[in-house]
Amino acid sequence: MTVDVDAARAALQKIVARFPDTEISLRAEQRLAQLGETEKILLAQHDRQAMDVPAGVTNLGLLDSTAWLRPRAIEPGKLAAVHVKHLAQHPHDAEVREKLATIYARDFRRLDLATLELNQLINEPKHRPKQIAGWLNLLANFQVELGAEPAEVIATLEKIVEKFPDSSLSEITQRRLARIRLEFEAKKETPGVKLGVYEQNIGLKYGSPRQL
Repeated sequence: MTVDVDAARAALQKIVARFPDTEISLRAEQRLAQLGETEKILLAQHDRQAMDVPAGVTNLGLLDSTAWLRPRAIEPGKLAAVHVKHLAQHPHDAEVREKLATIYARDFRRLDLATLELNQLINEPKHRPKQIAGWLNLLANFQVELGAEPAEVIATLEKIVEKFPDSSLSEITQRRLARIRLEFEAKKETPGVKLGVYEQNIGLKYGSPRQL
């Protein structure tokens, strides 16, 4: 079945215009961001080049290793640049913004940049409570992993209790708060990784998330 992308885009744009500043408008904007599949197209150009199979390789099952056939991992800096460019055009794409925050935290250990990205999602009032709680928990995870003070992590998790009292989200969070010290003890057993200047400045190279 062929999808009429132009017609779908026009329908979504009508929803945005008719129901501004609502959850349905936000969902429509996120769907618009996915329609063009900008991210997928850019990644395909970078990572999915045509690959010649050496002569004589007719049965992959007989090879000692097929590791060379696997797609090459994309360098995190280039992937971050793709996400930043995409978000400049589609700032409400929550999925891509979360991916960018994860790259900043996990690949470059930049808690400040990851926090900026996640806060944009957390502070968007039209997101669902479960999503907001998920991003606050993710931010707390990054804070634990990257050596934030326990008080900072506790404050992050307490926002869930404050925003959604008398809910299952609050109950789950309170259970995590009760064992937060154990998370820090487990973190002490994992050695840190020292990064160079390039990794530390990755966010500056591709532009601050504040500009998106």
